[in-house]
Order: sequence, then structure tokens, then C-alpha cells
Amino acid sequence: MPFPSPVGGVALPSDLAPSILFAALYALTLPLVFYRIFARRSRTFILFGTAGFAVERVVIFVLRAMQARSDSMRLSVGLTNYMQSSFGTGYASISWDLVSLTRCLVVNPTFGYNTYSQSSAAATKGCYMPSPTVEDEDHPKERRVLRDITGIIALLFAGSVIPGIIANSKYTAGVDDADRARRDLILKYVSSGVALILQHLMLLAVIWSYLKHKRPGQRGILVLSILIFLMGTVSLFRVVTMHNTTTAIDSTAPRSMNTPREKAAFYILHVLPEWLTTVFLFGFNIRKTFGTAAWGDWRRKDETPTEREKRDKKAAERDERKRRRAGPAQASESIGGFIPLQSMPSNAAI
Repeated sequence: MPFPSPVGGVALPSDLAPSILFAALYALTLPLVFYRIFARRSRTFILFGTAGFAVERVVIFVLRAMQARSDSMRLSVGLTNYMQSSFGTGYASISWDLVSLTRCLVVNPTFGYNTYSQSSAAATKGCYMPSPTVEDEDHPKERRVLRDITGIIALLFAGSVIPGIIANSKYTAGVDDADRARRDLILKYVSSGVALILQHLMLLAVIWSYLKHKRPGQRGILVLSILIFLMGTVSLFRVVTMHNTTTAIDSTAPRSMNTPREKAAFYILHVLPEWLTTVFLFGFNIRKTFGTAAWGDWRRKDETPTEREKRDKKAAERDERKRRRAGPAQASESIGGFIPLQSMPSNAAI
């Protein structure tokens, strides 16, 4: 009985070399990932989904390399379900982070001179996005609409993951159950199809920001466009190939996703774009490029005058604490190397 072919196929002996390669490539990104997490000037928590993805991919490809050398592991029900679940939902965690970047990119330019202090860009030291001048107007209505739209996209991305998890986590259950296989295939199409549509919506938002805003973040627009294209490639690959069926998980017949050509397509159009996106996200200083600060544009609506007063008060208290800590250090530095002449006794030997 035919059933949906596993995306990426199973790990045959020919998968050993590419599995080791990508395990090594992802392992090499981990120092960069941890640097971005712990370095205060580049840390942003909105990339935690991609950080977890990078760590998990090392595990995935180590297991895939082990499967390539072991017949028993290759046909393991648990590992097969895990692989399909990981490949079916992992790219969505990156796309979720891209929604947060899109939000910062389109919302930050809507702030005027008097409200700019509320933006995540204003809280980003050395931000690459241009700050407003006195003449720049504030656009609160546009900002509210953009926040609502990106919030809906984020929720839909989260929703698209659910059918993918349901379908892929029990992939092997459809091997002997035609109804289950048909139902799971529909869920996988929904998951990848919705993700592809949402990625197009993000790209439209980026283009709109470039055309509409007076001071768009041009560097961020270029970077985000590339990242959306890479993630869209993964979604499109899945949508195009999920109709394939096979009669055995380890079959090497055409459309089984186990032929050399199908394997090459999987690594080039699914695995490679995910890795390149991870490298882009942690290779660039995303905090400065998109003006994300630590938490991105986390506000649902603009702050009230009372909230702004509290924020200004906390900022003043924080600056005062810094000034007090710096005071003794500056004083000790000023007398550490020499004794000021005015403090020397008149009979001191020079």
C-alpha cells in the first residue's frame, strides 16, 4: 500500500557524508550563537527560537549519520517520527523569529521625534536604522495597524506548527493506515502552505516599508528579504514534494525521496537554506540592524503619559546610579598616578 514518502527520505549509507557535513556546519555556528546571546551589545531574545533550532540540528544530523551506518536505527519508528517532526516544524521556529524582525523593521520608522524614545530602536545603542528629525511626523494609527498585522501573522505561524506536529510526530502510523496517511498529508499541506503564504505576506510588508516610509531601514530590508527568500524556498520545496508516495520507507524507487537526485534536492533546497539563514541571523548584528533592543517591539500599543513618566523616572534613577558608581572610580583614577600640586605640602621635595 503506498503512503506519503518521508521528506528527505531515510538515512541511507549515501547520507553519511552530508549528515556529517551539516552536523559540523551547525556545530561551528554554536560559538557564534552563544556569543550573540551573551554579548550585551548584540544580544536580542527574539532569536531564541533560531538558537534552539541550531542546537537541535546538531543532534538531528548526528543521529542521521548514525542511522546511515545502522540498519536497525535506519528503520527505527521513533527516530523516523522524530526526523519527520523536526524537518516539518523546525523551519517554522526560524520564520517565527523573522516575524519579530519584520515587526521591528516596519514599526520603528513610524515613530516621530517626540515618541521615538518609546521605540525599540531608541533603546538600541549604535542602531543602524535612521532616527527621526524634529520635522518627522508621528504615525500612531499606522503603527497600531502594523502591530496588529504582525501580531496576527505571528499567531498564524504558531497555528501552522500545530498540524505539522500532529501529522509528523505519528508519521509511521500512516504506513499501514490509508485513512490516517491521507489525513496526515492534508495536515502537512496546511502547515507548509500556511507558512509559505505568511512568508509572502512578510515580504510584502518589507517591500511596502521600503516604498512607503521616509526613513526605512535599508540594511534590514535587504537582510530580511534574503532570509524570507531562503525560508520560502524550504516551504515551497515541502509543498511541491509532499505528494510523493512510496511502498517502503527505505525504498529507492522514484518519488520515494531516497533517489540520489531527490536526496540532493533535499539537502540543497531544504537543509542548506535553513543553515544559511541561521548563519545570517547570528553572523549579522541583528540588534543594531533592525533596532530590536533586547525584546524587539514588544508593546501592543503606545505608552500612556503616566507610563512615560514612570519610564523617564526609572531612566533618571538608572543614570544617577551609574554616575554615582563612576564618581569614586574617576576620583581614584585622577589621583592614582600622581599627587595634585595643590594638595602637596609646601616643603615637599620635588
